[in-house]
Amino acid sequence: MPLTHANADGDRLADPAETVSRLRSALAEASPDAPIAVLVHGFQYSPQDPARSPHGSLFGTGQQESSWPELLGHGAADAPVCLGFGWESRGSIWSAYHRAPRAGRALAELVDLAAALAPSRRITLLAHSLGARVALQALPHLPAGAMRRAILLAAAEYRHRAAEAADCPAGHAADFLNVTSAQNLPFDLLLEYAFAPGRPGRAAMGRGMAGHGAAQAARWTDLPLTCPHTRAALARLGHPIAAPTRRVCHGSTYSAPGVFSLYRAALHDASLLPRLRAALPAPAHRRLTANLARLASFALPPGNRTPS
Repeated sequence: MPLTHANADGDRLADPAETVSRLRSALAEASPDAPIAVLVHGFQYSPQDPARSPHGSLFGTGQQESSWPELLGHGAADAPVCLGFGWESRGSIWSAYHRAPRAGRALAELVDLAAALAPSRRITLLAHSLGARVALQALPHLPAGAMRRAILLAAAEYRHRAAEAADCPAGHAADFLNVTSAQNLPFDLLLEYAFAPGRPGRAAMGRGMAGHGAAQAARWTDLPLTCPHTRAALARLGHPIAAPTRRVCHGSTYSAPGVFSLYRAALHDASLLPRLRAALPAPAHRRLTANLARLASFALPPGNRTPS
């Protein structure tokens, strides 16, 4: 699999000329129809610190069990071009949250470069936690069609801000997979109550985007992984996902066995999300079963409480 990387320097790309050179080399190695996956990490990474760099761990290759390129099929003939995007997310959660819009501008610059170098390839943003906020904040700075899809994993963002960010030409031309989990409930509650105490309507994306504005319905697909009805629908589509074994796990939306088979398919197949929406239970039923799954997650054996 062609793999390369780029980093933010505030609200601009660090060394754009070198980024273009690396990306050209990666594209030359890829199959002609391979899509591009732009990978965006969440909290507590720094491309400036080798010990905390996402490029040596989350976006690296080798023996890491949770390496995204490995999970996307590193070495396979039809593997996507993986473009790891690093931004400074160390420090307090509050400072990282407020730094994300500047990183979003740098990410938009990167997507623009990739779209200019490979106009026929599908570009998908695959982002976790605060990285989902970065991805959403990139949208207003992109032209329509620059990216086709965003896969947002346990997004650390509010529903109303996600809807606002996607209400732009680039957002109207893309579709969104909002992957949620009952195992992420403590982190969703932290966002709602620590960042916006006493402010009704400040609901996290973990509660789902369905019904949050009529204009969103056709472009957003909520995927609550801990809902058994969701997993049954995914299995029928050929993407079985393992049931949760921990009560709390912030990385469950990318570490659950089988889930990257779905994300890899979503990079290639434009029809997957419409078929997935048709296979899932109705939104009201999904909300009910997702809430029940949140409660059920606290009935897991005590030995499975360790957060990760």
